[in-house]
Amino acid sequence: MKKLYSVLAAVALTVTFAGCAFSSPYDYGTNWLIRENDIPQYYSKFDLFYIGKAPAGYGDTHDIQFNWTKTHTNDIFGRGVRVFAPEIQKPDVDNVTEALEYFLDNFHKAGHPFVLLAEGKAADLLYAAMQEVSGLTVKNGFIAAYLPDMKPKTAEKIADDFFWKGLKAAADANDYGVIVTWTSCINNEKMTNPALKKGIYCINPVNWKLDATPGSAKENSKAVFYMPEHKNIFWRKVEVNNFCGAVIDVEKGVLNVKCPEPLLHVINGKFTNNCISIFAGNIAENAKKRTQNLIKHREWKCVK
Repeated sequence: MKKLYSVLAAVALTVTFAGCAFSSPYDYGTNWLIRENDIPQYYSKFDLFYIGKAPAGYGDTHDIQFNWTKTHTNDIFGRGVRVFAPEIQKPDVDNVTEALEYFLDNFHKAGHPFVLLAEGKAADLLYAAMQEVSGLTVKNGFIAAYLPDMKPKTAEKIADDFFWKGLKAAADANDYGVIVTWTSCINNEKMTNPALKKGIYCINPVNWKLDATPGSAKENSKAVFYMPEHKNIFWRKVEVNNFCGAVIDVEKGVLNVKCPEPLLHVINGKFTNNCISIFAGNIAENAKKRTQNLIKHREWKCVK
């Protein structure tokens, strides 16, 4: 009998520890800034997974982080998109990987279109996390990862990093299963990064060209900024049509952006991780376009 009790106790402990092993901080809604935003999946054009953090000068309260995230997701992409934005307590590759994996395992429906979004250091973390998870394939619905201002890379390096998934750098405005990125040089800000040189991959989010064809302000449909210092909470989001143009400097692999002065929503006279804000309308429209192209491809494939 004692032996039976010992066996039962061992089984109970195994189940207990197994349950603990499979728990995740993302099981709880409190670890998400936005989770599904009340949009049913059948209504969603695509799902959006976003990671990002308001710059230090904006404040670090939960409300600031939520409103920053809302401005970069719901306010840009509209109500036809399901948004998933985890609150990453410790921003490192392991935690971002866990959050992305949790989204794919628990919220993503196989084949449903989805888009990833981050910028700057968050883009570096998301890029690294993408290499660690499964499910990032066109067949599974992966449309694009918009990762402006991540560490500069060549198109060949991007393709090599994801060769087993079949992903590549975006070639234009229409392909899918792609990484979309550029390195910003705003108002002639000095670029001292030795990684910037000819051959670095850079796409222009104004006209989706890879060459030095200028993108005009008229082609930049809408910028969306978050201004936390405004006393009226309803005026903290500002939309500006045709905010600025941009052109690629192919010798340095950077996107030269000429923003109007005085600069809006800056800290110490500079934009801070705001490339999503500057090209908000174009990113949202492009994500929808790439999604539509994948859906059309699937329809024709079924006909064939």
